[in-house]
Amino acid sequence: MRKDETEASARRRSGTGRPGRLLAGLLLLWLASSGQAPAQTHLKVFAANFPKIDVLRAVANAYGQTRPGVTIEIETGGTTLDSQQQALNALLGARDSSVDLVLVDVLRTPQWTLGQWLEPLDGLFGPEREAFLARLFPAYRQAALAGGRLMAAPYSADAQAMFVRGDLLDKHGIAVPATQAALREAATRILAAENQPTLRAVDLSTAPVESSVCTAAMALWGAGHDLVTDGKPALLTDPARRALQGLQALKDTKLLVIPPGEGHPERVRLAMQAGSLVFGQGWSYAWQRLQTDIDSGVAGKVRVVPVPGETEDRASSCAGGWMVGVTAFSGRKAEALVFLRYLASPEAARLQAELGDLPAQTGPYQDAALVAARPFLGQMGAVLAVARLRPQSARYSEVSDIVRTNLSAFMAGSKTAEAALQDMQARLSLIFR
Repeated sequence: MRKDETEASARRRSGTGRPGRLLAGLLLLWLASSGQAPAQTHLKVFAANFPKIDVLRAVANAYGQTRPGVTIEIETGGTTLDSQQQALNALLGARDSSVDLVLVDVLRTPQWTLGQWLEPLDGLFGPEREAFLARLFPAYRQAALAGGRLMAAPYSADAQAMFVRGDLLDKHGIAVPATQAALREAATRILAAENQPTLRAVDLSTAPVESSVCTAAMALWGAGHDLVTDGKPALLTDPARRALQGLQALKDTKLLVIPPGEGHPERVRLAMQAGSLVFGQGWSYAWQRLQTDIDSGVAGKVRVVPVPGETEDRASSCAGGWMVGVTAFSGRKAEALVFLRYLASPEAARLQAELGDLPAQTGPYQDAALVAARPFLGQMGAVLAVARLRPQSARYSEVSDIVRTNLSAFMAGSKTAEAALQDMQARLSLIFR
């Protein structure tokens, strides 16, 4: 028997050939149109360290009200990052058919696609695919696609942005800085006017941790450049050098918190929370802590804005967040796809926003009633509108290590800007060929 005949026979037996796909598609359409689910269908969602697990459970419960034959279990794989990663590795290694949907970091679509772990979603949305993508912030449209195929539905958004002491800006009649030069000027004026020995101007993520990839990326975006352009690194350029010069200027003017190569998102949050920092880059989780932690001295005083660039039109933020995918080895794929379609709906996005999450869809951020009830939603809408993704690669872990270690070394002063850029260029070129 020829190889192509053997493969065709295997596809027919597994249901992955055209008849199998047609049957699955017809079943999916029937489920979606009838509102009925097979009796006692049990779906399992692997959520790992997704931070808004209670919101996800509430959204799943709302879905269950419309499909009483479906129960949804949300599994984390343990309480620590190590145990969750081990559980995920075991799931993928065994191609566990008991897990139906999975929360995927926005950076990991290429890796999950390469591993053939996700069920493509183009057939699920059909002619509505473009309408669904149009409801997303630009960064999340990009994150959802791999090789032009829709592989996961962006669900929960996040971004590293700039936290600012709005009360101090208002007190001294200073507008929110729209450029890097304006930020340095504002910080200098506030420090001089306040004359507080414990007050510091600016802190960023500069330690060799993942968040420092965002610091490097936003510096480049602010200079009109990127880590990877047209599929290739191009870091031995004037814009890339200007990007690092902008970070160097914070050190030279003594505005950056020291040690300059050891900045961490938690260092930023704690300093802001203590009232000893004017500007700091951080993720959205910090805002809630600033408002509600019992020891916070800045509740109601902090705003979140995009990170300024060299010019006003180059403000940016660094996208994070989570997407939902259906595992390629799910034993209940048709019902899992119906649930995913609900999670991708405007109704689910509004419920997320009402419950305190940040949806990846733009609609809730344009809802005046929601924004009035949750002012942070309006602030994050402006941040997410200019959010951009870190480089997309199935080898992202290597990309991250190259960028964050060089950024940290440069900020600590153990590497010159040129040496850091040369090392990044040489090593990234081996990944992005």
